[in-house]
Formats: sequence, C-alpha cells, structure tokens
Amino acid sequence: MKPKDVMPFNKRKWLELGGKLVTRILEDTEKGISQDGAGTKFPNYSKSYADKKKIGKAGPKGVSNNKQVSPPNLRLTGTMMNSLKAQKPTNSSVELNYRDGLKFEGNAKGKKRRNVYGLNNKNEDFVQEFFRDEIDDRIFRFNKKDIVIDLKV
Repeated sequence: MKPKDVMPFNKRKWLELGGKLVTRILEDTEKGISQDGAGTKFPNYSKSYADKKKIGKAGPKGVSNNKQVSPPNLRLTGTMMNSLKAQKPTNSSVELNYRDGLKFEGNAKGKKRRNVYGLNNKNEDFVQEFFRDEIDDRIFRFNKKDIVIDLKV
C-alpha cells in the first residue's frame, strides 16, 4: 500500500456513510430532534392536530396512522420519512435524497421549525469520526506492512 492509497474512499464507503446518516436523521426525528445546528427539540403539535392524531383521525381513512404526539415525530403515515434515501455515491460524495421534499420543506419553514434537512452538529461530528476511524484503520494497515529499504545505488 502506498501513502496515496490511504485517503481515497470508494463508492461503497460513501454509500455506507449515507445509509448511516439516513438512519441517524430518522432516529433523531423519532425523538423529536431537529437537524438545525444544536439539534433543538421540535415544537409541539397544535392542540387540535395532536388530539386528532391521538385518536387516529389526522390522516386519510384506511391508512395506518402513527399516533405518537410527544415528542412530535413527523410520522403520520410514514410516507414522508420513508422517502429519505442515500443514493448516487461517487468517489467523493453521497447524495441524501428527500423524495417527498415539499413535505420536508413545509415542516421546516414558518412556525413549525421541524427541520429534517441537513445535519445537526452531533451528526456532523459523526461524519468526522467516520472518516477519522477509516483513515486510522488504513494507516494501521499501512504501518503493518514491512518496509524494505534498498541502499544500493
């Protein structure tokens, strides 16, 4: 292994990171934690919506509805949260696709401020640790190799 081989990440690693980030964003959302900077708590649902959600009347008829109101989890039917996917990895990035983007955007704007776009500080730290651990593993493997020095000129 050469020193230049320590740094590049292949598509598989980027997709692995993307999948882990999607999972972390969904877990935060279940706990009512925003993806804004410090990861603030979501504001409570309005009283009327919370009452409807508790008894299963907030969503369309015939569709299984989530009844959790505290903390707000943005998961009534699950369609919006299930639309978040990691895709299109390259050798330098991965795309987090918010397929139901208008719903995500609607929840992030105005008084609601239930932002699920981007990464909060805790998840940004996770990305740094992911890369740090991967580079450490590669350096460790690189150092395990025998180094042969030929002094013949």
